[in-house]
Amino acid sequence: MSLGKLFKNRIWQIAWQLFSRLFILIGLAWLAWGLDDFGGFLSNPVRLAYVTLIVAQTLFIGWLLLRIPPNPDHEQHRDLEHWHYSLVELIYILSAFGDRRNILAWVENPALRWAGLGIYLLGMIYAAWANITWVNHLRREGGSALDNAVLLTEGPYRWVRYPSLLMLAFYGLGFALAFRSWTGLAIFVPLLVTIARRASLWDKDYAARYKKAWDLRARESKRIIPFLY
Repeated sequence: MSLGKLFKNRIWQIAWQLFSRLFILIGLAWLAWGLDDFGGFLSNPVRLAYVTLIVAQTLFIGWLLLRIPPNPDHEQHRDLEHWHYSLVELIYILSAFGDRRNILAWVENPALRWAGLGIYLLGMIYAAWANITWVNHLRREGGSALDNAVLLTEGPYRWVRYPSLLMLAFYGLGFALAFRSWTGLAIFVPLLVTIARRASLWDKDYAARYKKAWDLRARESKRIIPFLY
């Protein structure tokens, strides 16, 4: 098998996605903490639990990706702006950096760390629910599946159109608290503004694309927060 065909193989594509995910969610924080002290990074039970959860979530996502039909006739949204993702990554980096060096970090508070991890875990559970709903739809409907998850009316999509954006809010806030970071909390404010802007732009995009079907979808669901927004 040629090198080009090897990297077009579905298994390798999934492996690359999983590696990229581990690098962003663990690697960035580890780099900011310091590559020379991974033992110190894991010495706190909350940070150790965080790494354990991310590894478990990555394995779960790998399983889900393998369950997606090989050539599903659906769209993956290609976002031209990535500020909402970049701000979450910045929270990971600066929070971990400050946690080790006690820079813009509050005094040690295990209860607050665990509360932050709990918020992060809520985001993970919410993301898993949304992903399972979409993958099950693809497998169940086959060729008649919707071309975009935003049109779903089951699972979390019954109440909100963009569960991935609420997930990012959980991740950003949870990580900042788990790593006792004032900097992370400060960045969380523009993250919320960026998330709201992204949802508004997506609404305009989908309204132009799906027209009357979108009018009904918009009336029956909220953008990000069930029953509120």
